[in-house]
Amino acid sequence: MRHVRSNSTVLKAMTVGIPIPAILGILISLAVPSCTSAGSVSPDANSSRLSLTDTCITNPAAPLALVIGARSNVPKPQLPAFVNTLLQDAANAGHQISIIGVDGQPSVVAPPPFSSSAGNSAARQSDLTNYLNEYFGPLLNGGKDDAQHAQANVLAALDLAAEATSPDGNIVVVDSGLQTVAPLQYQASDLLAAQSSDVVAFLQKQGLLPHLTGRHVVLDGFGYTAAPQPQLDQAQQDNVRSQWEAIVKAGGGCVTVDTLPSTAAAISGLPPVAVVTPVPPPTFTNCGTTALGDAGTVGFVVGTAIFRDPTAAQATLSQLAAKLKQGTEHVILIGGTSTEGGDAINNPLSLKRANAIAKVLEKAGIPAARITTRGDGSHWPGRAADTGPGGVLLPGPAEQDREVIVQLPPCS
Repeated sequence: MRHVRSNSTVLKAMTVGIPIPAILGILISLAVPSCTSAGSVSPDANSSRLSLTDTCITNPAAPLALVIGARSNVPKPQLPAFVNTLLQDAANAGHQISIIGVDGQPSVVAPPPFSSSAGNSAARQSDLTNYLNEYFGPLLNGGKDDAQHAQANVLAALDLAAEATSPDGNIVVVDSGLQTVAPLQYQASDLLAAQSSDVVAFLQKQGLLPHLTGRHVVLDGFGYTAAPQPQLDQAQQDNVRSQWEAIVKAGGGCVTVDTLPSTAAAISGLPPVAVVTPVPPPTFTNCGTTALGDAGTVGFVVGTAIFRDPTAAQATLSQLAAKLKQGTEHVILIGGTSTEGGDAINNPLSLKRANAIAKVLEKAGIPAARITTRGDGSHWPGRAADTGPGGVLLPGPAEQDREVIVQLPPCS
């Protein structure tokens, strides 16, 4: 993010999406009609987003950090309408307001806090209007907050926001949540589907959780993407939001997640960000080996052999059964787990999960005599290395290892 020269003119519509009337409501004490003329931006979907009372924010007159993912692979950011109140109240109280861009090397722009020597309320309001125009108009208008570096580091941006706000501060993050640099590289493994508890434990053991004690955080747009990043399905969106919600809570903050869809195109011409490729659904043949990963439709509730989404699991396993009915091949179902827990837990759990799949196939008409089940726990030879230095569990590889292998005769 780069510093920009000030501008004392009245704000145009902010490119991050706050409607013109709402912005002018902050900056000008007079009523302003909606602008819909050529070249202007009319009010958008932000009018139906969360209200301030829907969030965990209790004091709008507090230090404020806006974390804005104006970068490749995410929809053009739109700030929730309640940011209007946060900007005005934080400035009026003389608190620091910081803007942080989400890219590979996040940085902070922090203009000086507002102050006024005005002798009456009208003059002070005029000073406040000029202050917001001068410092935040140029930053939020005309692409001045656009990404300057390749990739995306949401965690580092959240860290900077925590440092910029202090306890009782407010943080609004507008991004997809798909980080592409260490320690959370969503493009490198099954991190997209990793359990929230694994992600938190991974960061916690390395001292990488953001220090958010007392902060009030709103996550907006998480899980929503723009080309060339493929869209995430509902389960993937929910899991990304769950992961970041867990990270904020583990860091000591309160958190509200705005799930209103964000469907705008990405801003063009910005530095590249790695594409996160969702795990494709399994395809079945009459030979070879297919992995039914926990990240896919045939996943299980943590620590159990109960399907997480029985309807989705049934649909996928019906496809497998249909393929098996075309031949007479014997099928071996091999359950696998991640490393943590030990053999005493993992071996029987992996067998129970293989047996759960066998029962579905049998109900679909595959004779039990054609099916063998086995529980390999964390010993399947094709598994990913899911522990790092010091024995820390790696969330993405751990999710890869939680699978049931469908093994048919080798393809000729």
